[in-house]
Amino acid sequence: MKNHLICLGIFLVMFGCGNSKQNHQDLESGVEAANSGPSKQCYAYLHEGDTVRLEVERIGNGKVKGKLLYKLFEKDENKGTFSGVVKGDTLLADYSFTSEGKESVREVAFLFKDNLVSEGYGPLRDDNGKMIFASKDSLVFGKGIVLLKVKCTE
Repeated sequence: MKNHLICLGIFLVMFGCGNSKQNHQDLESGVEAANSGPSKQCYAYLHEGDTVRLEVERIGNGKVKGKLLYKLFEKDENKGTFSGVVKGDTLLADYSFTSEGKESVREVAFLFKDNLVSEGYGPLRDDNGKMIFASKDSLVFGKGIVLLKVKCTE
């Protein structure tokens, strides 16, 4: 009986590790629209008059491009395009957008986990007219807007 319990324990550990590895791979595939799966994935946040839409399209070798829209209640809308790279489960991109008739560029970061996308926040600094993260290592995810995967519309 003791041998059966030991064998069962070893089996459960091996099975659990296999699932953990699969879950890790699933996390890394979030936007891995950059490496496999549909070439376009869409995400949205809709809450009390706020709308954020993110459309991500893979272009190969971990590179992506897409569209991003922020329409926050009682704030100026900004919308534009981005291009960047996906590393693991994180997208880092340059977002070129128009707000109040002015064109700007800033860095954006998104963390992909399952069917959710969390926007990354951190201190910014001006780099020749482009706002970039002061330290990419200190980005905070999950404390702000979280988008849900949705069906892409044409």
